[in-house]
Amino acid sequence: MSEENPYSNASRRLENIAGHLNGTGYKEWRTLSPSQTLAVCTNRERKWNGYGYKDTFFRFDDEGTASLLGNRFEHFSSKEYHELRPWLEQTLRINLKTLCRAQPTMVEIHSPEVNHDFYDTIKPQGIIISFAEQDRLLHGHGISTIEIYKLRYGNFIRLPDAVIWPESHEQVEIIVKAAQKFNVGCIPYGGGTNYVDALECPVEEEKRMIVSLDMRHMNRILSLNNENMSVTVEAGAIAKDLEMVLRKLGYSLGWNAESIEFSTVGGLAALRSSGLRRSMYGDFENSIINMKFVTPIGTIKQSSHSTSSPPIYSGPDITNLLLGSEGTLGVITELTFKLHYLAPYRHYISMYFPSFHQGLLFLREIAQKKIVNNLSGARLIDETGLQLVHGFNTATPTITTVFKEVLKKYYWKKFKKLETGKMCLAAILIDGYDSSKMEVYEKRILNVGENYGGVNSGYDLGERMFFMSQGLPYLRDFLMDYYAISDYLDTSTSWSNIETLVDKVKEAIVTTCRAQNVRPKPYIAVRVDHLYETGVSLTFTYGFNCRNLADPLGILRRVDQVALVEILRSNGSVSHFPTGIGKRKKESFIESLSEPAIEIMKNVKKTLDPTNIFCSQNLL
Repeated sequence: MSEENPYSNASRRLENIAGHLNGTGYKEWRTLSPSQTLAVCTNRERKWNGYGYKDTFFRFDDEGTASLLGNRFEHFSSKEYHELRPWLEQTLRINLKTLCRAQPTMVEIHSPEVNHDFYDTIKPQGIIISFAEQDRLLHGHGISTIEIYKLRYGNFIRLPDAVIWPESHEQVEIIVKAAQKFNVGCIPYGGGTNYVDALECPVEEEKRMIVSLDMRHMNRILSLNNENMSVTVEAGAIAKDLEMVLRKLGYSLGWNAESIEFSTVGGLAALRSSGLRRSMYGDFENSIINMKFVTPIGTIKQSSHSTSSPPIYSGPDITNLLLGSEGTLGVITELTFKLHYLAPYRHYISMYFPSFHQGLLFLREIAQKKIVNNLSGARLIDETGLQLVHGFNTATPTITTVFKEVLKKYYWKKFKKLETGKMCLAAILIDGYDSSKMEVYEKRILNVGENYGGVNSGYDLGERMFFMSQGLPYLRDFLMDYYAISDYLDTSTSWSNIETLVDKVKEAIVTTCRAQNVRPKPYIAVRVDHLYETGVSLTFTYGFNCRNLADPLGILRRVDQVALVEILRSNGSVSHFPTGIGKRKKESFIESLSEPAIEIMKNVKKTLDPTNIFCSQNLL
């Protein structure tokens, strides 16, 4: 099946790109003009106290039908979801007549600390700087549940004192040198979608002026080399806009992070992020050929002779030392990526399985035996998460559809051993260059699934599984308005350890919530996000009704802490794609490292940033 363009929403921001967007030829390669500028996605389009765009939010009409307003997301916007409200009312006991009203503005924003020597140095250089309260507020946080809750019902102790928008690599060097000279703290800012409190200012013992470096004015495509299959861009380019431009030329970067709508390529690199198509195209770091990285002691480049050569195998890879540094060592200003030919065909497959265990057996065979070469992504949702997937069903219930549903469930239970409350759902994504092979790939996948009791559930449900994550942050914010709070944790583990880890983490969350008088019991779902030959990545999503709780944030932090401890105790990693470590997970991250590893990281920090100019206090 020919692929729908999932990047159509970005076209509104790309009208100013001229000369290279006409036509979509697969064999006719086009060349971008030098220094082509992408459109900037500004914070003015986004909510100040929630995730995403101002014009995109959930609403329930008088009949209880849910819809995601706006037209930003073709798979979810302006559709009616008739089954979502009953599920929310039953699972989280929310009452849509009882609104938890958010504060209209932040109650108190402290006056900025201004280092006049620093300001007097950078201002004559034409560098844009703002001390406005709104700019400082928007740059002082990410999108974690705790941060959004504080924006709506609390406060931040410390915000950046100023926001700076550099427009070139040279301006970044000027800013960092001035910060080093006059002892000013810097926190790099990309798309603002961080989920681990990495963008929050440190509050303990940090009295210096702190500036937020918003990189999004550095959004130019510097070069595209058709012969070498590479593209060089500034680090502030929005990933979705860049991908859309490349698709018009017949190329793709290959990765598709869940926050691609807002994330900058520099921010994704700083987190060592990835996306749903990593099974075919690799992780984000596998795409990077070269990058420029400004530190207080100078600019680091992996290679001085070429920006698009094959990997360099002379000594340690300095790039990998800097990837994942989360703004603690310096700031990325420029990246060179390898390109892939755009696969013109995309197909989704979904299958129900009698149990999570059988779904795992199916995925393990897919991953380890390489059933199809063009496997782009795979997901598996457990029985609890499946209920939410069904909540996003857009079919209008009628007597006929309800009767058919009853018959289907009877047939499944009687002949396929599929029972509501036990069965799970797997989804497979295949990218291809040859339409004639897509059906062959699908048959291979379905044949393997049938060996484990799987039942084909079609293209549409598979597509919904992959795109559902676009709407979930908006649903989280909506639920907060009605005294329900939710969060998630990601990890990875080996195939042999998955079910043990899942059971123990779920038990830890339930036990902690019970001890904190959370009623009813929390919603907990687990999802497999990425496949490896040796294991998988997992995402735990959990939520609870907080209407009668005195300290919802304290309970959420406690649940988070207990779950992280159990993840490490059960041989899971402290993090996986795409969240990083930040401040939220730093204690668990340090616990997971050996003493020599900690010393190496401390010494790298001391060498590159001896006076802690990049002062976010992430990681360590």
